[in-house]
Amino acid sequence: MPNYAQTGGPLLQVTGLCRRYPLGKGRVLHAVSGVSFAVERGEALALVGESGCGKSTLGRLLVALDRPDSGEVCLGGRVISRLSDRALRPLRPRMQMVFQDSLSSFNPRRKVGDALIEPLKIHRRAYDPAFLERLLKQVGLPPDVMDRLPGSFSGGQRQRLNIARALVLEPELLVADEPVSALDVSLQAQIINLLGELRRSLGLACVFISHDLSVVRQMSDRIAVMYLGRIVELGETLAVMEQPSHPYTHALLQAIPRLNRPLPPPLSGDVPSPIDLPAGCPFHTRCPSVQARCAQERPELRTVDGGREVACHYPMNQGVA
Repeated sequence: MPNYAQTGGPLLQVTGLCRRYPLGKGRVLHAVSGVSFAVERGEALALVGESGCGKSTLGRLLVALDRPDSGEVCLGGRVISRLSDRALRPLRPRMQMVFQDSLSSFNPRRKVGDALIEPLKIHRRAYDPAFLERLLKQVGLPPDVMDRLPGSFSGGQRQRLNIARALVLEPELLVADEPVSALDVSLQAQIINLLGELRRSLGLACVFISHDLSVVRQMSDRIAVMYLGRIVELGETLAVMEQPSHPYTHALLQAIPRLNRPLPPPLSGDVPSPIDLPAGCPFHTRCPSVQARCAQERPELRTVDGGREVACHYPMNQGVA
C-alpha cells in the first residue's frame, strides 16, 4: 500500500460548515453550525462530544455522504462539497468511512470476500488476491475469512473486516464513526491499537468520532470538542486533556471514571434543543461559571496560550493570545 504522509498543505480543510434540517412549520434542526478546521496528511483528529452534538453528521459531510447548506469541504485542495455525485465518483477512493455498527455494514447473505471485492469492481480496479491477503493480514485476519458470512464473526472480527473494506481502495482519509463503542473493553483496546498501527504504517489522515475522551486519548494527535453543532475547543490531545480551557471539556473529563475517585455531580440543566438554540453561548444554560455576558453574546473560536482554540468568553486557566 502507498504511504501518503508527505509535506504540503492540509489534506482536509473544512471552512464555515453548516448543516440544517427543515422540520416543517418553520422549525429547523441545526446539526452543524459554522465548523472550521484542518487535518494534515498523516494526522489524527478526534471529534468528541455528547450524543446529538452533530459529530456524526459532520463525519458524513467530510466524506460527502451528506452535503452542507453552506461552507466548504476541501480534499487535497479541491472543493468536494459542491460536486455532483458523478464528479465525486473518481474521488471516492481517496476518502472512506468506518461505521459504528459493523453487522449492519455488511449484507448478511453475501460472503465477506464479495464485500471486499465489490469496491474494486465499482471503481474498476484490478482484483489482486495477494493484495487482499496482505490487507487481511494487516487487520489481523487469516485469508480464509473470505468464504464466510458476516454473521459467523465476532463483533471485533467484523470491525476488523469493516476497516479492511475501508482500506481496500487505499484511501488518504479515513473517517471512523464510533469504531469501538459497540465492543467490550478488551476488544476496544485491540481495535484502537490496530487503527493506530494502520495510521502510522500507511500514513493515513484520520478523523475519529467518539463520545469517550478516554478512548480518543490513545488515538488522536488533536481533539475537537463539539457542543450543539459547534466546536468549542480545539487543540493538541495531551494539552486539552491535562488542562482543558472550556468548561464543557472540563466537565467531560471529570465524568471519566477513575479508581478511588467518586464521580462529580452531573452538569445542571438539560442540553438545549438544536431546534431552539439559546441566545449567547450555547453552553451558558449548564455552565457552572456562567456570567451575564454569556447569555447575550455568542463566543467564537479564538486562540489562547499555547495555540489552543476555545469558544468561551472566560476560558479556564488561560490568557488570550
